[in-house]
Amino acid sequence: MVHVLLFCCIILFNPVICVMQHPPAYAPTTASAPVPAPSPQPPTVASNPQIRSLCEQTFEPDLCLASIAQFFNGQTDLQSLTVLLIKTMAERTKGAITAATEKAADPKYSHDPMIVSGLEACRELYGDALKALKQAMDNIPIYEIDTAEEFVINAEDDYDKCDSGFTTQPDGVSPMAEINEELGDLGDIVLDFAYMIY
Repeated sequence: MVHVLLFCCIILFNPVICVMQHPPAYAPTTASAPVPAPSPQPPTVASNPQIRSLCEQTFEPDLCLASIAQFFNGQTDLQSLTVLLIKTMAERTKGAITAATEKAADPKYSHDPMIVSGLEACRELYGDALKALKQAMDNIPIYEIDTAEEFVINAEDDYDKCDSGFTTQPDGVSPMAEINEELGDLGDIVLDFAYMIY
């Protein structure tokens, strides 16, 4: 029946149209490519049970985890983690130097020579803290833990001295107080880890 209709179509109408209108018997099927399975993601510091356990022994576990994550290289022994924490502390001290410089140029503070002078003193103290932290990092791998702790405490003292330079101001509040508080908390975490090495 189909052949008779096709023959009549060709006779009466345009053969090309008839051929184009004739549906194919079947459509070729193409096999879809398999979807590759997602590659496993590397474990994070926060998901590492050993690191979590160590950080939970400090007063600031979240800050501890975030500080280790900044330079985490896969090593989970106490000495390596303590060095990483000191390295983070040093980097944030460098950030404090930048912040002090920016605040000294900020119109909120730049109009007051006493505040500008105090911020300059903070920059020098942060520089001293960086030297102390470098010494602390050098002493951890050789198990001079007492010496390393002393240098970390020296750095913490430098942060306190920075804030003390603003006690004579009308409000007595240091423009660097918030930054120094976090640096001090980080120093306490380092001391907690150093104590655990014993």
